[in-house]
Parts: sequence; C-alpha cells; structure tokens
Amino acid sequence: MMTIQSCSEDEGNDPEPEVEEQVITCLPTTVTESEEGNTITINYEYDANDVLVKSTKEEDGETRLSTYEYDADGMLSKVITEDETAEFLYAAGSTTPERINISMNGQPSSFIVISSSAGNITKIENSYYDNGEAILSDVTNFTYVDNKLNSSISESYDPTTETFVTVAQISDITFDGKKNPFNSNIAFAFDGDIDPLAITPENIASGNIVTVVGTEEVTLPYTGTYTYNENDYPITSRQSLANFFNTDYTYEYTCK
Repeated sequence: MMTIQSCSEDEGNDPEPEVEEQVITCLPTTVTESEEGNTITINYEYDANDVLVKSTKEEDGETRLSTYEYDADGMLSKVITEDETAEFLYAAGSTTPERINISMNGQPSSFIVISSSAGNITKIENSYYDNGEAILSDVTNFTYVDNKLNSSISESYDPTTETFVTVAQISDITFDGKKNPFNSNIAFAFDGDIDPLAITPENIASGNIVTVVGTEEVTLPYTGTYTYNENDYPITSRQSLANFFNTDYTYEYTCK
C-alpha cells in the first residue's frame, strides 16, 4: 500500500520572525556651555569609522585645536593640543588608562595616575614636575554603589607639611536613567585633566556638594535637568548648584 503525505505546511503555525531592535548611537558634534554670559563651544570631528579625531574649542575669541591618536588596538594613545601632548598608558587587558604623561614643548610637565576597578575609575592622582622632581598636587577618590558612581572626595596635597586638605566632596549622586552624550568614551573626559563625571553611562540628576566657604563647611544641593532627543540623549541641560550657580549646555549630534 502506498501512503501519500502532504508537502504543504500549516502556515498558521509558523513562528513570527524576530525583529531585532535597532540600536542608534548619537555622536556629539557640537557642545555649547554658557555660564554668566561666558560661552564655550566645542566642535568634534570623526573619521569614517566614527572615531573621534579632532576637537575645536572656542572661548573668549580664542580657538584651541586638539587631535586624537590611537594605537593598533583602537585605544586612545595621544591627545595633542598646541604645545601640550598627553600620552595614555594602559595596563594589560584594561581599557582604562593607568597613567597619562603630559609634556609641554616636548618637556615632561605633569602626569596623572588613574586607579580603576571593574571598569570604574576609583582614584585620580595629579602630580607635576619641579626641577625634575615629581610632586603630588591633588587626589580624588570615587566610590560606587551597584556599579554606579555614588560619591567623590577631592583633596589637595601640601608637600611642605605632607598633609591633605579636603577641597570638595559630592555625595548621594543620582542619575537620570538616560544616555550620556559622550558614550563613556575616555577621549571626551580629558581636557588637561580627567573628569570621570563626563563619561558616566548616564547623566547626573542630583547630589550634595560639601565645600568650605570662608571658614565654614557648607552643603550645597546639586541638580541636573535635561531635555532629550528621540534616542534618549540630552539636547539641553542645566547644571545648578544651590539653585543659584547655573551652567547651561546644548548638544548637537549625528545619529546612526
């Protein structure tokens, strides 16, 4: 007996095709900072692979150009700004630099030592050279809760008395849950110094800053407010200290 089987498929049982969610990354092209009538504008340029290669900073009628170089592994290796050159050194297997050597006109002038853990910067130590001797200038420590920055404390160092003095500390940091304009790219955190707050994955929404005014220690509330584009990147922000000192930013992007 011959049995004939149907070759047709039951279309009603076909699984729905999976649709991959498109991930859009926005690269900042222009950032404008305004505070008390003073304006700073930074324009960023990228190569064909969307790697930052140049920035132009305009302030008080002056323009400062920075160029960015990378090693064979795509790691930031050098930032050149006029007569200043910063070289980035990494520990094996790390994407966070452990040291930045800075020279002026080819002569060593200062360096930054960076400690990190699980991809988070935990300490920054700034030092400078005086007649060839390295002298510590200041230290900033960072703490994290659930892998998010929670607090930092900055101390200046007096080499004569070999003592530290607290300059400022920020605690109780919260974030907005949206995307940081700089996509955690270390190149955007360097402007003669390293600012980890510039490359947190999200944007700071609030915190408390403790500093000394005159001879008194005061606590000032810090807030960040934002408007966003359709990809959850901020297009405007106001950073406010005690609702009195305000700094406004605008961001322009190319998104793809």
